[in-house]
Amino acid sequence: MKVKEFENKVALVTGAGKGIGRAISLALAREGAQLILAGRDIPALNETADLVAALKVGPTPLVCRLDLLDLATIQNSVAQSLETFGQIDILVNNSGIAGKAAPLWELDETEWDEAIDTNLKGAFLVSKAVIPSMISQQSGSIVFIGSITGKRPLINRSVYAASKLGLVGMVRSLALDLGRHGVRANIISPGFVAGPRLDSVMAQVASRENRTLEEVTADWLEMVPTGKFVTPEEIAQGVLFLASDRSGSTTGEDLNISGGLVMY
Repeated sequence: MKVKEFENKVALVTGAGKGIGRAISLALAREGAQLILAGRDIPALNETADLVAALKVGPTPLVCRLDLLDLATIQNSVAQSLETFGQIDILVNNSGIAGKAAPLWELDETEWDEAIDTNLKGAFLVSKAVIPSMISQQSGSIVFIGSITGKRPLINRSVYAASKLGLVGMVRSLALDLGRHGVRANIISPGFVAGPRLDSVMAQVASRENRTLEEVTADWLEMVPTGKFVTPEEIAQGVLFLASDRSGSTTGEDLNISGGLVMY
């Protein structure tokens, strides 16, 4: 019988209720990981937990309410996870928001702060809460979900780009700080990932430019060398690699999964 790659490993996934987070959670479960499904949308998290249970591959996941803008929920979720399992081996910082698609000068301070606080500060707070336990056990892998928008500018995406490029800098510094403790930190930069969030952003662009959604979709697909949008499952495969011992000498890396949209 094949030994699953993450058997006896505990993984905390933020934003696990839908999209990329759900795909990551299911992929980890199939490889034997014990899951902590964290996020704001408890019904969606429960749906993911039911999908994991249907796989019949391991224990029932722990569902925790975690709001990146509420420090107490972050601390409570991590404390509950450690109390339940005694360890967190893998942290996937996936939660985030698309933010408003608009020129920088049309954003108000609240809109700027919400995106930065959610996408950048939120990942900092979750990592800060988990890292001491990883240092204590002298092992762990942290995977952040960024975006190619942090490296390849898109029109009207200034605050989102700032938040995601900030993650790249944070991950590289974390990798330096954590290496001697046996803990690795890496980031995945997805391209255009098919799903409701991408549809919402393209709809905003279409509205601003007085174009149809079909026209915007066709233009965006034309930018991608492979001619197709990335799937959440493809991002999940990247997480499996970076979270596993297969990437034991990989840290501080920024892995593009973008269909060739970004190659640096």
